[in-house]
Amino acid sequence: MEEKVEKGATALVPLGCTGEHIHEDIRTAVKDAFGAEVTVIGRENCRWTGFDVERRQYAASDLIECLSPLRAAFERVLGVASADLSYPGVNHVFGLTDPESRISVISLFRFRAKGAPPGKIAQRAIKTAIHELGHSYGLRHCKDHRCVMFFSFNLADTDYKNREFCKSCMKEISSILKADARKRKEV
Repeated sequence: MEEKVEKGATALVPLGCTGEHIHEDIRTAVKDAFGAEVTVIGRENCRWTGFDVERRQYAASDLIECLSPLRAAFERVLGVASADLSYPGVNHVFGLTDPESRISVISLFRFRAKGAPPGKIAQRAIKTAIHELGHSYGLRHCKDHRCVMFFSFNLADTDYKNREFCKSCMKEISSILKADARKRKEV
């Protein structure tokens, strides 16, 4: 039986051993940030490819590709991976978004560094999820170090920034969300 999905809904997809408590924290924060329903779903059939044995990382773009079939049922997709992720030209990524497909992935791997407590891991995941989904709505990186859309070069950046949008980014996302709501009403 196929589940009825609300227009504008986001799928949150655990990839690996991520921990159920963190899914609920992310789900609630994303719903608050964007006003969209968020459904946690399983993705048992997602075959992780692109593992680099030397680097011991998965290609983030391959996970995005793996999640692409879900776009038929959901407006946006957010994969939450337990594994370390890579992208060409950088050592690692905390998250990656394909704005065209509106699919994002984040990795909890580095958030757990140095025995970080669960609360800190959850806050890092929430900020990164909101940041990446912000890209799926068309937001760019912000110069305000406290804005959730600021690019995190390291964990200190992620820890320092807020999980909220700055005034400028809030104005932009509000405008985008209003336009999306109007489009959904027209359909």
